[in-house]
Parts: sequence; C-alpha cells; structure tokens
Amino acid sequence: MSKPSDPVRLETSAALPPVEPPSAGFIVQLFVIPAVIVAIIVVVWALFNWLAHTGSDPRAYVEAMKRNNESRWQAAQNLADVLRSPGSEDAKRDVALLADLRSLLEAEIAAGNTDDNPVIFRVYLCRALGEFHLADAMPPLVKAAVTERDEKEREVRLAALQGIARLIPNVPDSKPRESKELRDALMKGADDSNAVVRYHAAYTLGVLGGPEAIAKLKSMLGDASVDVRMNGATALARYGDADCVAEVLKMIDPEETAGIDAESKPELREHKRQTILFNGLRTIQLYVENAPGADVKPLVAGLDKLLASNPQPDNIRLAAEDLRRKLATR
Repeated sequence: MSKPSDPVRLETSAALPPVEPPSAGFIVQLFVIPAVIVAIIVVVWALFNWLAHTGSDPRAYVEAMKRNNESRWQAAQNLADVLRSPGSEDAKRDVALLADLRSLLEAEIAAGNTDDNPVIFRVYLCRALGEFHLADAMPPLVKAAVTERDEKEREVRLAALQGIARLIPNVPDSKPRESKELRDALMKGADDSNAVVRYHAAYTLGVLGGPEAIAKLKSMLGDASVDVRMNGATALARYGDADCVAEVLKMIDPEETAGIDAESKPELREHKRQTILFNGLRTIQLYVENAPGADVKPLVAGLDKLLASNPQPDNIRLAAEDLRRKLATR
C-alpha cells in the first residue's frame, strides 16, 4: 500500500500580504478629510443660522422700509411674517417699533399713491400692525379701513379689517373696543357696496361684539350675498344668538346650493362645498357651546339630513357623526 502524500504546506508569504504600518496618506483619507467635511458643514449651518436670526430683526426691516425704495413692500411682508411667528412676543409689545410702523402707514395713507407697490406696502403694514399687543396699533388700522380713494385701495381696507380682527383680542384695554371711530369704521364696512368688504366687516364685528355689533350682524343675515350671511351667522354663534340657526342649517343642508353657486370658478366649487360644510359644523359647535340652554332639535334634524346624504369626504361625515352624538346627550 502506498503511503499517503503529505499535505501541501502554504508558505505564509504566499497566503497573506505583508503587514505594514498605515501610511500618512491613508490616515489623511480615513480621518482628516471627513473631519474637514464635517467642520465645513457645521460652519455653513452656523452661518445660515446666524443670517436667519440677523435677517429676522424687526428693526432691520423697519430701516429697510424707511429707505423708500421700490422693494420696501418686501421688508413689510417679512416683518409681518416675523411678527406672526412664535417667539416674537417682545416685538409685539415694542412701543418704538409700533411708533415707526404707525408713522409709516399714516404717511402712506396721506400720500395716497395707488401704484401697485405702495398699495402692497400698505397691505403688509396693516398685517404687521394687526399682530401687536398694543392699543396704539388701532388708530392707523381704523384709518386704513375707511380710506378708499381708488378701487386699488380696497385691498388695503380688507387688510386693515383683518388686522383689526387680530388686534382686538390681544389688547386687554377695553378703550379700543369702545372707540366710536372703530365702530363707525366697521359699520361703514358692513354697509359697503362691495360684498367682500361686508364679508370681512361681519367677521370683525363678531370679534368686537357688543349690542351694536350684534344688532348689525342680525341685519346682515338678510344680506344679498350668501357669503356675508354665512359669516354673519358664524359671528352670531360666538354669542349663542339663536338668530344664527336658520342660516347655519342652510350651511349643512345637502340640497342648498346658493353658496356653491356663488363661486364663479367651476373648478373651485367642490372645495367651496366642503368649506361651507366644515364651517357649518364648526358654527353649530360654537353655537351650542355658547347657548347651553338652546333647543338643539332643529340642529339634530339638520345633521340627520346631512348624514342621510352620505356626505363626502369621510372627514366631513365623521365630524358630522361626532357632533350628532354630542347633541344627542344634551
């Protein structure tokens, strides 16, 4: 018998490459270059963060507005955005900042320039002033709300009415609410020939409240514009006034089409339908919260009719079902 051959032995030098210490170039590629990249990223992030905070300085925007150039409306827009964002509470109570903005708006109203950029500038000034928590922001907004020497200034009036609506809840002092000039401005808006102005005036009267405002809102339930009527009803619901119920039931009536027909763009009518339904459900909730002893039977019947039509999308149907359950417990 032949002897098995010995196993083949592999030389170490043939099986593995020689172990060598890492070169300087390898270390640079492995550690130094990634570290440099990370450092660059951190620096760039810090730079952008610094620029963001520097660029959002309200005083810097005011200085840009004072330069009276064609782009200062952009500074006004940026300032309005800053004031609307969280973390701007100090700016909203900055008396000097308010004084500058008030002076700018009053000067622009007096100048009466109806070119596009000056008008847009006044719009954003109104929006910025509406974010303050100081009563002195009210007079220039009231002035802007009643000034319309040209149709282009209507946008300024609308912005002023919106600004007043935002400002009222943020001013603890009751004097602005009692201002005759303010009430006269809102009454003028409620009687305006333009339905959009009346629509915004109705909302702002609802925020203002008081016997005179509520009486005016009740009269607006007979307005020729369905949008104004709906806004008037929503405003009255804030005070638990039963006069809103008839109009609110129309808002959730699946057979009612007046609000949808008022939309001139066919592609937006489905969105308008959903908006009216959502607002109707929200208004019912608002009304019952502020009228604890109200008769909810008509509202339950209205909700049953809506639910029988299987309203879409699902979130409308679910909201209606939830509200129906809540009313059933009253």
